[in-house]
Amino acid sequence: MAQKLSVSMRTFVDSSTIIALSRIGELDLLKKLLGKIYITKSIEKELLGHNYPETDKIMQAMGDWIISVRVKGNVKQFTKYGLGEGEATLFFTEKKARLIIDELNARRVADVENRDYTGLLGLIVAAVEMKKIDKKKAKEVIAKLAESDFRMTVVLYKTIMERIAKS
Repeated sequence: MAQKLSVSMRTFVDSSTIIALSRIGELDLLKKLLGKIYITKSIEKELLGHNYPETDKIMQAMGDWIISVRVKGNVKQFTKYGLGEGEATLFFTEKKARLIIDELNARRVADVENRDYTGLLGLIVAAVEMKKIDKKKAKEVIAKLAESDFRMTVVLYKTIMERIAKS
């Protein structure tokens, strides 16, 4: 889990995090916590390739504080491990960049590739620990995520809420 939230460090975010926060009306939390975030062109395609209610909000942020960049590499190198194309392209970003990824397979690849990463819930906990958001706001966001289609177990939910309470 990332221990520091630095706006000077480039942070690349997978589509699942952006979609999850958009669906609960909290997309701007990423801007508040990280300033600009970066996505790859493949992730941009995933985000804007469908017409969902949250697509307009994401589109408004594109080019403002969500920056899409081109990366080069053979995605099959990582899709063979069960990663989606967008997730796979994150591993062609600069090695010193932080990744926000939630899928277990992507985290395994990040470990092997020795990449700095956290998930959405870890990002929220780190934000509380660094006083970038207050506990009440963090608990509100976690509760909204739990009520949405964001995947988390009851055990994970309780653990995250306890960590926030102790921060």
